[in-house]
Amino acid sequence: MSSNVQFFFEVLISGLLTGVLYSLVAIGFVLIYKASGVFNFAQGAMVLFAAMTLVGISDLGLNIPVSAILTVIVMVVFAYSVEYFILRRIVNQSQISLFMVTIGLSYVLLGLGQLVWGAEVHVLDVGLPVGQFVVGDIFINQFDLSVAAICESSCSRSPISSRGPR
Repeated sequence: MSSNVQFFFEVLISGLLTGVLYSLVAIGFVLIYKASGVFNFAQGAMVLFAAMTLVGISDLGLNIPVSAILTVIVMVVFAYSVEYFILRRIVNQSQISLFMVTIGLSYVLLGLGQLVWGAEVHVLDVGLPVGQFVVGDIFINQFDLSVAAICESSCSRSPISSRGPR
């Protein structure tokens, strides 16, 4: 019976930590939609492309801070290009057109990322702990716990979280 309770708490904690990450994705969708009026399904692909760019640049021998700065520059240029050449041209179109364009952009970004940086798995050590944190007989993924703590600390300082409902 003890193993069932242990399993329940492991799944509960893992689910709560995963929920924190899903809530951040949802906040990203809402912020982009409120700012631009476009429900951008390419958001995940853009984040993946940025991550692949960061890892690809750091694999060239540059340290993480320099790679991050170069990645920000690449992504600002890329985001501006997407907005100027693609999204600006379909602003007053139907919602289904915007929806389809962002889905298509998502596939283009996934292919472009693999074309530029390759499809093999890369490793990037950002200093977060990897392994399991043990509380009694319950195992908690240290990486999930670290990411949830970082998200909570950054979201609690954001001006959006301090405002009430509109």
